[in-house]
Formats: sequence, C-alpha cells, structure tokens
Amino acid sequence: MGRTIPTASMMIQEEIDLFLRTFGKGLSHSHELEVKTLYNVLQHSKKHTQACGQAVRLVPFHSILMSLLLEQQKQLESLVDEVNALTVAEVKCR
Repeated sequence: MGRTIPTASMMIQEEIDLFLRTFGKGLSHSHELEVKTLYNVLQHSKKHTQACGQAVRLVPFHSILMSLLLEQQKQLESLVDEVNALTVAEVKCR
C-alpha cells in the first residue's frame, strides 16, 4: 500500500516545480539565467526539509520561503564576518 500523504521533501520539490513552471512562463527566453538562478535559490530550501515537515502550514510555500530566508541570512552573516576579518587584517598591515 502506498503513501497517502507526501513527504516533506516531495512537497518541497512539487512546490518548487510548480513555482518554476508558473513563474518561469512569465519570463522571456532572454531571462534564462534568472530562471536558473531562481532554481538554485529554491534548492536551498531543501537544506531545511525536516523543519518544513514539522512546520505544518496550509500553504507549503510559506515554509519554503522561511527556509530560504534562513539560508540567505546565514550567507549574509558569513560575508559580513569575512569583510570584518579583512578590515581587521588591513588595519594591522598599516
């Protein structure tokens, strides 16, 4: 007997595919790079599949967006730390 409820990873992939089909249609062929970038960004939500599964939402895309925000914030903080480290190193060289 098969599953009646999709897993969180299946739900995430279905939402990503649906979003790319609908949103991607609105972009012209000249925006192919943007569609690839969007696909790569949406793939980051898969890093938090377990959290998405635990956060049962009526609209699954809300959990995906929260995962994306978390990943973007982590990347931003990492970049800020790198800039601060380079700034400190530059000051020491003077």
